[in-house]
Amino acid sequence: MSNRRTFIKQMMAGGILLPSAPQLLAEGNSSGVVGNGESVGSSEIRIALIGKGGMGTADANCALRVPGVKITAVCDVYETRLEDAKKQWGDHIFITKDYNDILKRSDVDAVLIGTPDHWHQPIAIAAMKAGKHVYCEKPVIHKISEAEKLIDAQRVSGMYFQAGSQGMASLGNRKARQLLRSGAIGKVNFIDGQFTGAPGTLGYYPVADNASEKTIWWKRFLGNAPKHKFDPQRFFYWRNWKDYGTGIAGDLFVHVLASLHYITDAIGPEKVYTTGGIRHYTDGYRDTPDVMLAYLDYPDREDLGAFTVQLGANYVDGVSRKWGSMDFRIVGSEGTLDVAWDKVTLKTLHKADTAFLQALEPIGQGIDTPVVKSEKEIEFIASSDYKGGHYDHFENFFTGIRNKTPLVCDVMFSVRSAAPALLSYESYERGEAVYWDAENLKERKK
Repeated sequence: MSNRRTFIKQMMAGGILLPSAPQLLAEGNSSGVVGNGESVGSSEIRIALIGKGGMGTADANCALRVPGVKITAVCDVYETRLEDAKKQWGDHIFITKDYNDILKRSDVDAVLIGTPDHWHQPIAIAAMKAGKHVYCEKPVIHKISEAEKLIDAQRVSGMYFQAGSQGMASLGNRKARQLLRSGAIGKVNFIDGQFTGAPGTLGYYPVADNASEKTIWWKRFLGNAPKHKFDPQRFFYWRNWKDYGTGIAGDLFVHVLASLHYITDAIGPEKVYTTGGIRHYTDGYRDTPDVMLAYLDYPDREDLGAFTVQLGANYVDGVSRKWGSMDFRIVGSEGTLDVAWDKVTLKTLHKADTAFLQALEPIGQGIDTPVVKSEKEIEFIASSDYKGGHYDHFENFFTGIRNKTPLVCDVMFSVRSAAPALLSYESYERGEAVYWDAENLKERKK
């Protein structure tokens, strides 16, 4: 857990639609949908990475841990990263600055998209049209208006599509879903996820010594974003700029949103209100907030309760040590669930029924055994050899491709979990609440 937390904090600086989660898991059998360590087929899957930044590289390394996966090609607009790809994965790797070269290749079955956010949807659509399966980092869209074309491209092509909300597939999320649906905490009324990070030194944002228009294809980086003169700060710290990223909400909040959508079967909020601002990094090197607080009101869909979600991020808080994607709380009328990737802590209003908890359908890998801390506090902890939510998420993706089984985090799920994050940033910019029709993916009147 500590290694994963450290890694993500480092990243902070730097033909038919497939069924959704409720349809798949209502049967109570997660085979082919969640990572369970079992063999699901031996056909080799050849991947290409488009966008070899920090997250793209981490995605590729994790994907290669899944048996039967081979990397054949890498694309990045920065030539140093291409040189690094050969050093890291072998001289046989095909490298290019143009992603179109990747899509033409017959030795690529699936692409991993780890580019800045404004490139996610265009490359994903092009890849699916070219007959490639897509694993796309979150959020899968940069603007709400991009959703329809992305969904349609997957529907027409029939290619597999999964968003990179890595923790969604974790054992912790699966156990939390089971406990919630068993009635262990009653009806949900509140969910809380917070992210914090220590402030950095103003004016100190190091970039590579060789960064120039000779080593970086600046025009391609900009893509459909507004024209801007070459600026290595914008290239290496693109998350700080709304032209290329989606702010704290799209970078961080979306992780919790994907998890809670999976756990509760939610498809989106009815109302979103967000406030915040640039409180520390006032030196002109960002135009998105470093402090943000969002409230999202969700309706009761399956008699699990209507609830409000509070999501916060503070890049000027080095003390609280919160990282919500792996540490969020679900509050119900009869108890709470503290959810991590490899652990769930159940706290109840009354004495917990351990016999009932032990009788729940097994999930595996140690997460089923109740560890009694007190009569009102029970822990469920994954075994020490658990490979983690990131691995599970990739195993799900490749299992779906090999066995032609549906994905939980399919294109519709991906869009519906991205939308509230984008609405959060929209609310911040407008200074007012935004009302949302989650079923039809469009803004509505109050």
